[in-house]
Amino acid sequence: MMFSRFKKLSFIFVILIFSFSFGCTQSKNSLEMKYGEDVNYFFGLDALRQKDFEKAKKKFTRCAQKGSYYPARKSFEQLVLLGNVQEKIKLCSDFVKKYDDDDAKLFACKIFIQEKEFDMALGVTEGLDLSKASGELVRLRLDLMARKKDARLEQTIYDWFTQRRISSDHYNFYRENARDELEEVLFGDANAEGIISGFSLALSSVQQFRVALYRGNYNAAYEMLDEIRDLTIARKTVPLTYQLIADIGRACVNGGKDNIANADFFVDLAADDNFLDSRMKYFSLIYSGLLYNKVDNYRRRALKQFEAAIPFAADERENDQAIWYYLQACLKISIEETIAGLKKYCSVWNDADYFDDFFDSLCVLLFSAGKWKPFTEIYSIIKDYASPFTVSKFAYLSARMIQEKFVEGDDDQIKTLFKIAAECQTGTYAYYNFLAAKQLGFSTEQVNDLFFGNKFESNQIDEEKSSDEKILSARKLLLGYADFGFWENIYDEWLRFFEQDKYIVDIETAAKLSAFLRELDDGKNNCYSKSLRMISRTVNVHKGKIPREVFLLLYPKDFSKEVDAACAEFEMEDYVMYALIRTESFFEVRAQSHAGAVGLTQLMESTAADCAARLKVQNYDLNDSATNIRFGTYYLSNMMSRLDDSKILALFAYNAGLTNVRRWIRTSKIQFDAQEEISSDLFLETLPFAETRDYGRRVISAAAMYAWLYDNLNPCDVVSEMM
Repeated sequence: MMFSRFKKLSFIFVILIFSFSFGCTQSKNSLEMKYGEDVNYFFGLDALRQKDFEKAKKKFTRCAQKGSYYPARKSFEQLVLLGNVQEKIKLCSDFVKKYDDDDAKLFACKIFIQEKEFDMALGVTEGLDLSKASGELVRLRLDLMARKKDARLEQTIYDWFTQRRISSDHYNFYRENARDELEEVLFGDANAEGIISGFSLALSSVQQFRVALYRGNYNAAYEMLDEIRDLTIARKTVPLTYQLIADIGRACVNGGKDNIANADFFVDLAADDNFLDSRMKYFSLIYSGLLYNKVDNYRRRALKQFEAAIPFAADERENDQAIWYYLQACLKISIEETIAGLKKYCSVWNDADYFDDFFDSLCVLLFSAGKWKPFTEIYSIIKDYASPFTVSKFAYLSARMIQEKFVEGDDDQIKTLFKIAAECQTGTYAYYNFLAAKQLGFSTEQVNDLFFGNKFESNQIDEEKSSDEKILSARKLLLGYADFGFWENIYDEWLRFFEQDKYIVDIETAAKLSAFLRELDDGKNNCYSKSLRMISRTVNVHKGKIPREVFLLLYPKDFSKEVDAACAEFEMEDYVMYALIRTESFFEVRAQSHAGAVGLTQLMESTAADCAARLKVQNYDLNDSATNIRFGTYYLSNMMSRLDDSKILALFAYNAGLTNVRRWIRTSKIQFDAQEEISSDLFLETLPFAETRDYGRRVISAAAMYAWLYDNLNPCDVVSEMM
């Protein structure tokens, strides 16, 4: 893949700023000084590449004995894999005793099975927490129990199927095993032995019920409810769990017809103190509320159920979930009820970001109802509790309501609100920051000061993590993969750490790794998208400003040759197309959506066929980066030509279709009682599709970032030009 001269210089600059030299540019001695005993793990991996197995064993043995936690552990794993049969079994037993977590058990279990030591494999999996263990590990245990004809098998399957949310692991297990075995008995297969037990039938019924929900077949699941209730509640043939209560609720909400009767069932269930634990009560109350909320005259009863659920929440997430449901129910009653709900609960929620979609819905409701005054009141209520993005949004819109004379206020109030909106630390999702900064007339230098930090600023979480030896070892492992050239290990290992604890890998380490991966990409190995996903997810959880060099990683100019050619052909600014590609596919060549959109610019096949016909292209491949970018650029430019050269309207049409955009324009005039087009920033807030609203904000924000970072254009001016 060819890089533009500017792109090369940008990323050379990134590497120099970080003072971080990877791979073979470092001498062996400097690497040994940097990594100490951990260097032996990487030397061992290099010996494996050279097929020098004896040297590899020596290096891994030394690191396993003297290295820091993660390189030592990885070295131990390698020693197991390199051993003969007897060595593998002995080392594997020692390994799982030393580390004794689910990852270690999975590794050991696979080795024991490979060596046909089934009893040892089964022993490793004893005592699994079926509500938390990985599906792969549970599947191995179930296979081993079946092989040994373990009498606990059916109960273990039932517990696994009912103690956690159903997943693809459950579904695949059901398809491969449970359904066929049941059919052999029910339909009189000649090879079926014995009579199926009551527990077996109940187990199968519960499995079928949960699988129907997993597949979205709510009507079928609802038809099974009487049987499930009878088995779990009336006859107690099998235990009732909170997950089953939640699934019964899902079936009622999505497939049921008698909402009041179903809600009353959950009310009665929640009242049974002898039958339910606190988690069961929580879900019984939540689903009674959801069902009441579907009926106009019962919404206040729904509020009571959601409020009653809050004390039974098992954790912060369930607490926030109950409050979220409460506020959503308030929306259906009135704006006044919603404001009262915010006053009551905004100070006691935990994850402010969890409520962003609620505030987005509230904003649309205010616009559709022509309610302008509540904007300033809501802002004053939530300013200390909502996410920075939502605070920025409501501060900006409150100022705009005053500015448009929808709400009383003076110039000082407007300026204060715009200043707050501009200065909220929203990370890279800077749509309202840029809009507000434009209103205040910020220069490029002022915007730089607003966003860029001079260094990697640590916060309390970073400081706590930096003293943890295991976390430092994890970061050292990842950086070692880069220094020693094992690039293929980096992303998966980082993702495993991130999913374990999103603060394990700090932003400085993630930036170094991201920069390293970018320089390796050849347009085919997805290092572009991996690099971008790594740095984006890390920045999203980081609190504080970040250096400009990280922004270059967050907004890369990948596929620059193809983008430059397409933009020149169709007279489109390159920063618009980079923003569109970043938003659509994160620069993943073979990205494909659930709806069937393909490639970097996420074109539907029908749209691509139309583009091909207009461009007189007979044979094409949407997975080809040049073709996909050319078609996407043409399609966006075509939408612009049909919408008075408006970039923002063209983007809406790109996402939701031209017909929808034209209808929305007509509707917005009615909402604002306007004869002329309303301003684009307010028009965006009226769109009925949440996806399109978010899409517009993200592309506009990203385009401004690209123009700012690479062309030194004032991002506020770019936002204004695109709107």
